Amino acid sequence: MNVSALLKSNFDRARRWAAASFFLFALSAERAAGFAASAESVYLPPRSIEVSSFDDTPTWAPPANAMALADGDLKSRWASKAEDGQWVTVHFAAPKVIDGARLFWERAFASSYAIDVSLDGKRWRRVALKKKSQGGIETLAWKPLRAQRLRLLSLERVNPQWGVSLWEIEAYGPSSANPADRPLNKVFPWRTEAHGIFAPTGRGKTAPVPSPGPILPEEFQAGINLTSWNESEFRSPESDQTLEHLRDMNVRHVALLTTWFQATPEAAKIEPQSPLGGKTPTDSALAHAINTAHSLGIKVMLKPHLDVDDGTYRGNIFPEPGWFDSYWKFIKHYAEMARDHDVEMFCIGVELRGATTWEREQSWRNMIARVRAIYKGPIVYAANWDEYQYVPFWDAVDYIGIDAYFPLTHNRKAELDELTEAWDHRATKIEAWRNRMELAQPILFTELGYPSVEGANVEPWAPMTKVPDRRQQADCYQAAFQALTRREWFRGFYWWHYFPGERPLVEDLTLRGKPAEDVMSSWYKKMTGGNSQ
Repeated sequence: MNVSALLKSNFDRARRWAAASFFLFALSAERAAGFAASAESVYLPPRSIEVSSFDDTPTWAPPANAMALADGDLKSRWASKAEDGQWVTVHFAAPKVIDGARLFWERAFASSYAIDVSLDGKRWRRVALKKKSQGGIETLAWKPLRAQRLRLLSLERVNPQWGVSLWEIEAYGPSSANPADRPLNKVFPWRTEAHGIFAPTGRGKTAPVPSPGPILPEEFQAGINLTSWNESEFRSPESDQTLEHLRDMNVRHVALLTTWFQATPEAAKIEPQSPLGGKTPTDSALAHAINTAHSLGIKVMLKPHLDVDDGTYRGNIFPEPGWFDSYWKFIKHYAEMARDHDVEMFCIGVELRGATTWEREQSWRNMIARVRAIYKGPIVYAANWDEYQYVPFWDAVDYIGIDAYFPLTHNRKAELDELTEAWDHRATKIEAWRNRMELAQPILFTELGYPSVEGANVEPWAPMTKVPDRRQQADCYQAAFQALTRREWFRGFYWWHYFPGERPLVEDLTLRGKPAEDVMSSWYKKMTGGNSQ
C-alpha cells in the first residue's frame, strides 16, 4: 500500500469508528499530518476566537491575543490563568461540517479535556473526550457534524500551578461539504513538508550534509544544548533561525537532545513517545537539525536522554533485569543515526547515577564497545554533578562529561568576585579528583546553566526565590568562564539551554536575550576567534 492509500485508509477507519455517540482518536504527528493534508479534508478558518482568560504572569505570559491560536505560527500562543475550567471557543463565519481538530499543546497542556460543537452557542454536543493526555500534537476525529462553533474545554491541568496553553487549534472538515475552504498548506503555505510540519519519519530519508570536520583533541567546544520535547519542532523555520542566531552568537557546537521514556523507575521497557504525545523528536526532524547545524559550520553532539513518565528523576532509575537490553536498543538507534549523519560526538547516557554503580560497570563497558563498533567518533557520558566521582568506566570513553550544576555559595546575592572564587575552588576539586584517579580524558561540561533569579548560584536546579536577577545569572556565567578556561584539562561548555524557536523571556535557565547571552558570546569569540558582536 502506498503512503497516500495508507493515510486514506487510516482516515476512513477513523470515520467508521466515529459511528459511536462520540469518541477520541489520538494520532502521532505523522498520522496527524496525513489527516490534515488529506485530499478529503480542508482547514476551517475561524472568524474569531474567544477564550476564558489570559495569563498575566510578568515576563512569562505571551501577548493577550486569542487569534494567536489560528495564525499558522507555531511560536505564538495563548495561555490561560492557572484556574480550572479554562476554555477556547472557535467561531466560524458560517456553519461548517466539522469532522476533526488538531491541537498543538505547549508544555502547560490539559491532561483531560473535551471537544464540543454547537450551531447556536447554546446547545452543545460533545464529540470528543480525552483522558490522560500526553500533550504534544494531538489529532481528534469524529462523525461529521454541522456546527458554527467548536469549543475546547479543559477538565484537568497537567500541573495545577499552571494554566493551559496552546500554540494552535485547527478545525477540519470534508472538502465536499465545505467547498469554499482549502487545505491547510494552501492557507499557510510555509507549513509544508519542506519545513517539517508534515514531514514523514524514518532514518535515511534525509541525505546528510557533510560535517564541518571532526572535533580535535585540543579543541575548545563552544556549545549549547538545543532542547525540544516535540515531534517536529527541530524541522521548523524557527529552529533553523535559532541555529543561525547561535552561529551569530559564536556558538560552534550544539548538543541536540532527544528523549525516550520508561513508565516507572522499575520498568524495563524504554520507548519513544512519538505515538503517544509527540515528545520524542522524529528521526527526520533530528536529521534536519543536524543538517542545518552542519550547513552553518556548527558541530553536533547527539545527546539521547531517558526520562520517567511518572516524573521520577532519571538518576533514581535502578535497572531491573532486561533494562540494559532495552537501553541498548535506545542507544543503538541513535548511534546508527550519529554514524549515518556524520555527527561529531555521541553521548551514551545522561545523569543515570542509579545505573552507573560499580556492580553494573561491565554492562556499560560492553555497551560502549558495541557503540564503537557502529560509531567511530568520540564518545562522552554526561554525569550529574553529584555522580561524576563514582562513575566506574571513565577510562572507556573519550571525554568525562559533567552536568555541572554545582552549588557555589550560600549567599543569594553573591557578587562576581565571590562567584569566581567559588568556581575556582570547585575546579581545583575536580582537577584533584582527576589526578587522583589517574584519568587522561579531558573534561566537558555537558550541561551547565543558571536561572536569571536571585540565589541562582545556591541551587541552580531549584532556586529558593523567584526574584528576577539577570545580573547574577550573567555573573555566574562570567565566573565559570574565568575559572575553567585556564584549566588545561577543560574542553568546553554546553550551556543549558535554548529552545528551537523564540519563547517569551522568562526567569529560568534560558539565556536568549539576556545579559548572560552576551557573556557567552564574548567568551566564545575569544576562545574560537568567532564573529564580532
